Parts: sequence; C-alpha cells; structure tokens
Amino acid sequence: MMQQMTSLALAGVLTVSGAGAMTHKTETKPAAAATTQTTAASWLPAGTEQKKSETKANPALAKAIIDYYKIPKENQEKTKYYYNYVDLNGDGTQEILAVVMGPDTSGTGGDSMVWVLPNANMTVAQSFTLVRMPVLVTKDATNGQKYGARGLIVERSGGGAPSELVELTSTDGEYTNVSSAKVLKNTDGITGTAILCNDVLADSESGNYLTLAQK
Repeated sequence: MMQQMTSLALAGVLTVSGAGAMTHKTETKPAAAATTQTTAASWLPAGTEQKKSETKANPALAKAIIDYYKIPKENQEKTKYYYNYVDLNGDGTQEILAVVMGPDTSGTGGDSMVWVLPNANMTVAQSFTLVRMPVLVTKDATNGQKYGARGLIVERSGGGAPSELVELTSTDGEYTNVSSAKVLKNTDGITGTAILCNDVLADSESGNYLTLAQK
C-alpha cells in the first residue's frame, strides 16, 4: 500500500500542498543534541541554486516524524529536523524532504531523511538513512520522462570509507537507498536545486533550529 501511494505521488496523482505551523526553537541548544552535519557542501556544481531549510515550525510534520520513528518524549527536545518543499516529479505539486538529527535517527554515517506527502495526511512515503545535507534535486527526471522522478544526489561518507557522491534514482515509485545508490565520478553536466543547505554547526551554536518538542 505504501509503495502504491509513493508511485501515485511520483505519477502526479496525489495532490500535495503546504503544511501547518510548528515551534521554532531559538533557545540554547540541548547539550545532548546529536549533530553529524557541518556546513553546506563544496561539491555542489558552480551556480547551483541553494536553499536553506524552512524556518517555520511544522507541527504536523513533527508528529509524522515522531510517530514514524517512535521517538520517545524525552528525546524529542534533543531531535532537530530540517525540511524543504520539493517537486520530485515536475508536476507542480509539492512534497517534503526532511532530515532528522537526534539520538534515534543519527549515526556516524549520517542522519535519517523522510519523504513526506502533506496532502496524504503527512504520510511518510519513504525513509532514508546515511544522509548528509545538502541534497541536490536534479532538474530533469533520471528516466527521461516528463513527469518522472528527479534524482537525489548526496555525499556518502563514514565508517572509514572515503567520501563519494551518490545519486538516488527511482523507476518504480521508490528511490534507491544511500548505501546502494549509484556512485558519481563528478557532477559535470548536472543541474538542479540544492536544498537543506544549512550550516548546521552554526545553527547549533546560535540555537537557530527546529526540534520535535511540541510547545
């Protein structure tokens, strides 16, 4: 059922719109907050449009993340999330990609990310691990179709392995995962929009980030 819903989203059948409000965390960061990200990556192609995460808190998205990962209440204040609206199949409707950083969702290889459908009751269409921000959403569909799924390019690193760029692709309504994604030698000829381009270290020091804690 989930894969069918995901396929519908990529085919443009599901309508996606904006999400609700959420609490914007501006106080001093919790000491135990997990952070595996630093600054926006230098690997992005020259001239790429870069977007930082939305700054408006989103309670519906936070609840979806809490429910999906079963994050206990005591860890919700320690768990940050960054999100952007994206159009993954070029049909003009907006979905959400959200990276989640915290004790239940992060490790040495990166953080977790969810693909969420706002107009399907904030359904999590797919989740990913080993994600490092930013994410480059390619301009064109990887299968060449007008409304085909755009590629998602991220940097894969951790576990002692050298860093490398990989591209997540979808041909059946579900993306490949980071661990098995196609390795890119470079980003020559690739165009698109980079999302989640925050300097997470600076955000942590300033307290300018969102957490899952409901106020």
